[in-house]
Amino acid sequence: ACARDGHLPRALSLCLPSRSTPIVAIVFNFLCTVVYIVVGKHASAVVEKVMYTQWIYFVFVFIGLIVLRFTRPSMRRPYKAPFIVPVLLTIVSVLMVLSPIFDTTRDEDYVSNILSKYGIAVGSIVTGIPFYILCIYRRTRLSIFEQTSGKDLSSILNQVEYRDHS
Repeated sequence: ACARDGHLPRALSLCLPSRSTPIVAIVFNFLCTVVYIVVGKHASAVVEKVMYTQWIYFVFVFIGLIVLRFTRPSMRRPYKAPFIVPVLLTIVSVLMVLSPIFDTTRDEDYVSNILSKYGIAVGSIVTGIPFYILCIYRRTRLSIFEQTSGKDLSSILNQVEYRDHS
């Protein structure tokens, strides 16, 4: 979606015609993961920190669902979950975020582990704020990404077709 909207290189929005799979984005995500693992030296540490940050994002998403249920009750939704679902998922997500604090296995690295988990999560969120303000809130398109053409890449990869949903 970000690539289609001009916030990332348009080549990332290429899809396989048979299944509409965003193959270029999947390969790009895979390559980023490999780089993180090689640089980080420990795949389990990368997975742990990414999943921890993911739970923080889930808290925001589920709270957003609850807020939208009250602020925009008539908003069209492709699927409307029962109200108890986002409430329960918010509680579970908050517990997952707070679980490192209540971990009973305290060793000499306990404080540094907590700080690294929270630090990476907060850093991830903070680095996204300027991007949100620039690209989403102000609806600015980055010219460097508009110059990247997915059509050129789709001609190289014959089985991939360019889908422009704008």
